[in-house]
Amino acid sequence: MVASWDAPIKDELRKVEETMVRSVETQQPLLTEIANHILTSGGKRMRPGVALLAFRSVGGADPDRVIQLAAAFELIHSASLVHDDINDGARTRRGHVSAYRKYGTQKAIITGDFLFVQGFRLGGILEIAEVIEIVADACQRMAESEILQIQVEHDTHTPLEVYKDIIDGKTAEPIQASARVGAYVGGGSADHLIAFGNYGLNIGFAFQIIDDILDIIGDEADIGKPRGMDIVEGKPNLPIMLAMHDEKSGARIRDIYQKGEKTRAEVEEALALVKASGAVEAARKHANDLRDKAVAAIKDIEPSIYKDALIALADSVVERKA
Repeated sequence: MVASWDAPIKDELRKVEETMVRSVETQQPLLTEIANHILTSGGKRMRPGVALLAFRSVGGADPDRVIQLAAAFELIHSASLVHDDINDGARTRRGHVSAYRKYGTQKAIITGDFLFVQGFRLGGILEIAEVIEIVADACQRMAESEILQIQVEHDTHTPLEVYKDIIDGKTAEPIQASARVGAYVGGGSADHLIAFGNYGLNIGFAFQIIDDILDIIGDEADIGKPRGMDIVEGKPNLPIMLAMHDEKSGARIRDIYQKGEKTRAEVEEALALVKASGAVEAARKHANDLRDKAVAAIKDIEPSIYKDALIALADSVVERKA
């Protein structure tokens, strides 16, 4: 097994970073500064990592094209986070002050748009219609899920299917797209694209569920923000949604969740009730099941250090603390 999931592709990931930095160099120093603030604020680089590992797993030999595409994915993802922070009123991102808080909403929006454009520029240079279609579909799903999430904020009757639709577009589809593009550029077969797509989709779902869990029980120093932000903002979160059905505490959790304004004491009360309900453990089981589905999706892929790394990545997704 590999020492860490990204060990076999460290050189390629470094080149992804270099490509992103080069792509945001402009004639306006402030625009470049804001873009670099966003790009250097941390991040797991899971989307480019999945693309690179899928590429290598199907026998891809020359990584230059997939490095460019991996950078494109991360630029588009970073752009979406800028806009997310503005929509959510988030003060921090990965433990750093969010771009709009540091530079102002207007400049942050412009920079987010710039990152989207540069991401599509990188992807479009290769002139691969299938790749552009995969990326565009993922971006469309991101936008749809953001609108859907806003529509159901503070709604205690949101069905689990709607929650699944939201996290599908926000998190799972972009990772699925990264995996499929990596396999495609690496020369993978139609079966390979299906296998890696299912892998990416399932670890994407698992990643978001773990995010939800960390919002309830995570160490604030690790997650870079206060716990309970989904309660504060009334956002669908799997443990909270499960706990709302608890016979003992569900009514009180629903009462707090649906309020427009909450005190910190109310948020802490809701967190304690969610933890006591067993909903965190139930959500973690869902995440672990999804991890198993992700690994099963690539069971017929030829053994390699890259396949081992994909399995290690799936493990790290469900074991992470931040």
